[in-house]
Amino acid sequence: MTLDLQDSIVIAIQIIALILPTLGVYPYLIRTKNRNLIMHGFLCVLALILNLITIFWVMIPTFSSTIAYMGEIPILQTAIILLHASFGAVSIILGSIIIASWIIHPLGELSCSKTWRLMIPIYIIWIVTLILGLIIVFY
Repeated sequence: MTLDLQDSIVIAIQIIALILPTLGVYPYLIRTKNRNLIMHGFLCVLALILNLITIFWVMIPTFSSTIAYMGEIPILQTAIILLHASFGAVSIILGSIIIASWIIHPLGELSCSKTWRLMIPIYIIWIVTLILGLIIVFY
């Protein structure tokens, strides 16, 4: 299947958005200064913003138009679309909660560190969502 320009742009943005928190892990792991943790936070905020742009620009309009003929789509493809949308919503909501906890409080307090146990599961859910999205595009 050939990708159109919009699909290619969305895939590129999603991969970049997934790489940003990964890049933010290194500064987080060295933990020598708070500014490294703050940089990790800003990279995660940027990743969430990029993700939200693609969701509102492409995914919601596409999903809205697909609902009308969901009964005509094979059951496996329907299941993949619904899983992609569900996992995506969960990752966005949980990621927004962590980022909101970081932004609401002074950055120096690093209040998001109280929710660090959610970060790896959210990242895994995000990877699964991206893979499901790639399956949708190439299927």
